[in-house]
Amino acid sequence: MWCAGNQLQYLVSRSFIKVLICVLGVVNLQAHAQSISVAAAANLNGVLEAIVQQYKKQTGVDIKLVYGSSGHFYQQITQGAKFDIFLSANEEFVDRLVTQGVSSSSGVVYARGRLVVLVSKKSKIRPSADMQDIKQALGDGRLTKFAIANPALAPYGLAAKQSLEQLGLAQFIQPRLVLGGDVGQTMLFIKSEAAQAGMVPWSMIKTTPNLKEEEYFLIPEKLHQPILQKMLLFKDANSQARLFYEYLQTEKTRTIWRQYGYE
Repeated sequence: MWCAGNQLQYLVSRSFIKVLICVLGVVNLQAHAQSISVAAAANLNGVLEAIVQQYKKQTGVDIKLVYGSSGHFYQQITQGAKFDIFLSANEEFVDRLVTQGVSSSSGVVYARGRLVVLVSKKSKIRPSADMQDIKQALGDGRLTKFAIANPALAPYGLAAKQSLEQLGLAQFIQPRLVLGGDVGQTMLFIKSEAAQAGMVPWSMIKTTPNLKEEEYFLIPEKLHQPILQKMLLFKDANSQARLFYEYLQTEKTRTIWRQYGYE
């Protein structure tokens, strides 16, 4: 009888453990389903943090943000990387993904970005719309390094390249160009004095403290193609991601976009 009782107790305990494992598994799956994975262009660091903070305060939903160049994300996604939402710094990379059938919609333009020419703290260069002093600095030795994001990977880098071409500076600056992997690295080149000047998103100026007005100048949009930033919700995105995707299009978030230099 003692052995039979022990065996029964063992079987009951084993069954309980199995049930507990199943319950915990369901809980973990539910917790995972509540999280949202977002691939975001590097220029969104700052504004997206503000939006996510507000959204999480309202809903409690966890959102994982991964920043990088739009071109790199496009390559990763085509190679199988999984995200719920992709916020690109242009339309092209999203449109390419749409043609590959990764989404049931064509995506949404969520903001229009602006480009700024920025000089480093120790630089003696004065930024302006016509870039006149930068032209002179190329000749007198004040400008030896000029930073932009890689045009092949970063839409803001492409806009910078187009602007330099329109201003007739491309061939002169080419030997002095320093290419950042994304706009975040480009900004770091200028802030660290590795480059005396460069071109970065207006939104990054908005999130950088202690910048003086004479250190930057907003570049006229006529010098480059419009920087229309587009986002995409993937087919297998969970229900929480769909709600956040809709939230990004509300008037409440548009107010935040504007505060950070987007139109």
